[in-house]
Amino acid sequence: MEIFGVNPGRRIAAYFAGAIIIGAIILSLPVSGVNGPVGVVNALFTATSAVCVTGLTVIDTGTGFSLFGQIVILILIQLGGIGIMTFATALFAMFGSKLSFGDRLGLSHSFLAKDGGRPTSLLKAVIVTTLSFELIGAIFLFFKFRPEFDVARAAYFALFHAVAAFCNAGFSTFSTSLENYRGDVGLIMIFAALIICGGLGFAVIHEVSDKIRDKSTRLSLHTKLCLAGTLILLIIGASAFFIAEYQNALRDQSFLAGAANAFFQAVTCRTAGFNTIPQKELTELSLMLTTVLMFIGACPGSTGGGIKITTLAVILLLVYNRFMGRNYVTVFKRSISQESIIRALTVFILSSFVILLALALLMFAEEQPLAHKIVHGWLGEVMFETISAFGTVGLSLGLTSKLTDFGKLVLVLTMFTGRIGLLTLAYALARPPKQGEIVYAEESVMTG
Repeated sequence: MEIFGVNPGRRIAAYFAGAIIIGAIILSLPVSGVNGPVGVVNALFTATSAVCVTGLTVIDTGTGFSLFGQIVILILIQLGGIGIMTFATALFAMFGSKLSFGDRLGLSHSFLAKDGGRPTSLLKAVIVTTLSFELIGAIFLFFKFRPEFDVARAAYFALFHAVAAFCNAGFSTFSTSLENYRGDVGLIMIFAALIICGGLGFAVIHEVSDKIRDKSTRLSLHTKLCLAGTLILLIIGASAFFIAEYQNALRDQSFLAGAANAFFQAVTCRTAGFNTIPQKELTELSLMLTTVLMFIGACPGSTGGGIKITTLAVILLLVYNRFMGRNYVTVFKRSISQESIIRALTVFILSSFVILLALALLMFAEEQPLAHKIVHGWLGEVMFETISAFGTVGLSLGLTSKLTDFGKLVLVLTMFTGRIGLLTLAYALARPPKQGEIVYAEESVMTG
């Protein structure tokens, strides 16, 4: 779709692709690796995972990349989390240039739940909000890491993980992610808070902050659905994980630590990628629930991926209202527009198609002999990694690092598609609408 000759989808996709290419070139340099070049495909995979704030890795971040390489990854995470569009328009603003119509449209398309708004103010708000959350998180994490590391390393680890957590990236300088801190409830909750706030979206955060300052401010339907959907998924997810793992992965934990780890699993699998529990230790029920939550993802306009909470909410509300015999989809004394319903169904269908296509390609290229020892079945592991890539989650059963170059490239495309959004990609590839399109008479089709 183009508006006055401007296609917001192409602009956003181009910014993300450009950052990935530049990042891949830098990460492929000898200075980025601990033992020399990491390889072109590995560099491309890592750059894509960082810019798409996924967290899937083929090379251990802490031991495979040098300090320079880690800093490059951190910058790419920040670029991906805030959005390449934001940084591009920030450069224009710093040099005194007026924002073009395309940049204004791109900003609104990326971060606003509804049309309108002042892009320059939005740009400042996005940057200030992001840096504020990351700085506060880094301060809290510094005091958590300080007893274990010297001041410089504690500060670096705190900053790296605060940025990765708020951006829902899942990259960690620790080889086992947060598994060594599974008994530290305070640290777990700091990470959880950063991940949740990053996954709500900038529009939601600012509406809530406005509501706190002025009680008369009315929350939009978008914000209400995001908050309600997030709360419901966290409650259901945490309860289910606790019940499923209480006698398994959580059996050695106290009740409080076990509850915190179950809650964190419900938080992280919705797009973050950090883990306090080795995913291979989870029961089949927990893995299934994790896969479902990874597919759903976070809220629109956030640092998370997936089909988004609002997409699921609109589809479920459509089914419920149809079941109740209503012609309109209503919730919170508001009717959801027909365009939003069509968009939600389109996202769900396209997402399912992309995942199935990526799954088929991986199954074709990576199928292992029957003697290959795996934990949860070949199909289950491939599906887990595929949905983790599409949802830009980053959780892994250990399969990603074993993939061939072709398999890695499949996941690169999957992460890219999942990050920029299927509708954005559709806008990028869409032809301009035809003038004078013929509308034919309607006729019912038997379904179901």
